[in-house]
Amino acid sequence: MKIAFDLGFGWTKVCSEKGECFKFPSWLAYHSNTAISEVDKVVVDGKEYVVGEDVKLERQKITIASIQELLNYFPVFKKYALEKLGVKEDEVEIITGLPPIYKDKAEILEKQGAVVLPQGLGIFLDVADKMSGEELMIIDIGYNTVDYIVAIKGKRKKGNTIEKLGVERMVELFRNKLPDDLGILKQFSFQRLMDVFEKGYATVAGEKIDLTPFKEKAIEEYNEVLKTRLKDEIGDLIEEIEEIVVAGGGAYYLKNIRKMGVYIPEKPEFSQARGYLKYE
Repeated sequence: MKIAFDLGFGWTKVCSEKGECFKFPSWLAYHSNTAISEVDKVVVDGKEYVVGEDVKLERQKITIASIQELLNYFPVFKKYALEKLGVKEDEVEIITGLPPIYKDKAEILEKQGAVVLPQGLGIFLDVADKMSGEELMIIDIGYNTVDYIVAIKGKRKKGNTIEKLGVERMVELFRNKLPDDLGILKQFSFQRLMDVFEKGYATVAGEKIDLTPFKEKAIEEYNEVLKTRLKDEIGDLIEEIEEIVVAGGGAYYLKNIRKMGVYIPEKPEFSQARGYLKYE
């Protein structure tokens, strides 16, 4: 059975050939024993790790600051996901991907038994049967990066990775727009602030504070920044190409990139992983 991983700094998305898809925050901590401890944890190389949402409850959080560190911890995320699926590693084929600028890191994952594809190819495979034109641009808005691929007649012709322009950038714009009287929120860790951003509110001293106006302003500004950066990269092609597919977790926040010819797959955050499963 094939299991596909879309590993990211913000979230890890997992899909199986049986049609099950789920995601969890790419957060790690060392497990600390307490009298009551029912957190999600796995043991890898004799070390006990807490993974995902439960990391918020742990003291010894692990900071993952680079692609090298993220890939080094892939065995932990992999084991956690396989245990969730109830399968053993020797029973499955692991497929994942990397942005083109990190293709030199593929060996790290291959040594761990994974098939490594160019990131963006998964989205292409996921939507190929739904596209009718000969020209297609795929925009994958992730946590840290935005990847784009231009395909003509089914062949990839151009592509790149734009760093520091993913959802992370949007959340930082959100942080900067918070007023001084909400300064406590500005001091939140990025992980905690991202959770606040997604919910659109925060609870401070028992009071629920609506942050929707600041969230909407950040989304609007992010869209302008993204469109400007893409135009710098590919010029007027964004207006001229027949079809554009926008996927990744950031697809939910993209607005009016152009009037027509834009397709967002169902549950776009899973598009990459779904497509990996179609790779032959």
